[in-house]
Amino acid sequence: MKGNETLRPAARTILATLALLAVLGGCVVQDERPMTRIAADKATQEVATDELLDVGVHVFDPNIPANEKDQERERVFPDVRKAESRYIPVLIRNTLEGTGHWGQVRVLPRDGTGMDVFVDGRILASDGRELKLDVKVTDATGRLWYQKVYEGQADTRAYNDGVSKPVDPFENVYNTLANDLLAARGKLTREQRVQIRQVSDLRFAADLAPYAFAGYLAQDRKGAYTIVRLPAAEDPVVQRMQRVRERDYALVDTLNEYYASFGDSVDEPYTNWRKYNYEELEAEALAKRQALTRQVLGAVAVIGGVMVGQETGSSAGSAAATAAVLGGMYAFKSGLDKRAEVKVHSESLKQLGDSFQSEVQPMVVDVEGRTLQLKGSAEEQYAEWRRLLKELYENETGLPAVQAGKP
Repeated sequence: MKGNETLRPAARTILATLALLAVLGGCVVQDERPMTRIAADKATQEVATDELLDVGVHVFDPNIPANEKDQERERVFPDVRKAESRYIPVLIRNTLEGTGHWGQVRVLPRDGTGMDVFVDGRILASDGRELKLDVKVTDATGRLWYQKVYEGQADTRAYNDGVSKPVDPFENVYNTLANDLLAARGKLTREQRVQIRQVSDLRFAADLAPYAFAGYLAQDRKGAYTIVRLPAAEDPVVQRMQRVRERDYALVDTLNEYYASFGDSVDEPYTNWRKYNYEELEAEALAKRQALTRQVLGAVAVIGGVMVGQETGSSAGSAAATAAVLGGMYAFKSGLDKRAEVKVHSESLKQLGDSFQSEVQPMVVDVEGRTLQLKGSAEEQYAEWRRLLKELYENETGLPAVQAGKP
């Protein structure tokens, strides 16, 4: 009777430990993470034409570690990240256009100019489960509207098969950005919004023909622009520049067709990549938790079994202790097997990084009766186009775009 009384607490402990191991070994967590959706504010009335600001969303900094080991450790797939640096700005553009609060919204190469407001970003994290962006918003005067880190967890409803109306899993991030941008604009006076448009026009002109337009603007040490004076609207030089700018808009629109087409072409494979990557990350995290739990509890069971065997000399106690030791050893081995499973998931993540096409088809443009072909990436074609614009202005005015010795 005494032996049984000695055995009961230990037996209960062993049985509870083994039961816990069995439960933990078989549990699978299905986390759908349904998010409360944030809506982007929509315009309810028209914005005055002279206050209607055009927005340029620059191609994002992909933030790819230079070292391959760092890429592996941070789970950054270069080809995917490069595609995201173009795809995310397209989603932001679409969101801003849909609000009706802005003028033209265009995706621009990293050094793209000629707009009133600029959205620049850097991808800090993007793996299908989490999105984290460092976003900076400025305007043509050099004024910083704000800089903010946007982050959000995936709304996994977007990953469900058969969704009637597909939405981006991080739609909340883009809608929040759109609302913040609108709030920042609301803090400006009407005079400031009008000046932004005027400075934008003058900066575009001064970039192509500084000898003719640089005197209209002043720039302080911090890079902020102010208007010294405005040119006369009927000035032939101004009218020529307006024609040049219309051609620039046409080229930018063509580039945006490319970015939109690129977004359409990668939408499905990228969504699948994020979905599978999300599932792999969740499976890996579960495997890690199970591996650690099984190893720890397995070790506890082994130690407990040995202690019970030492505390009681009864056959029942010895049998229970042996069962605990064997069960603990099995659990510990199961934990090691789970760690091997983690490695399999990690390898699977690497294989999901398929390459996306990032080059544009050669673009044919007509400049003063000459048919020219722009080649390379969108960024390279844009740089070549700006060079051609300066040449075009020279042809129209008969003067060099830049004259040495003149302000």
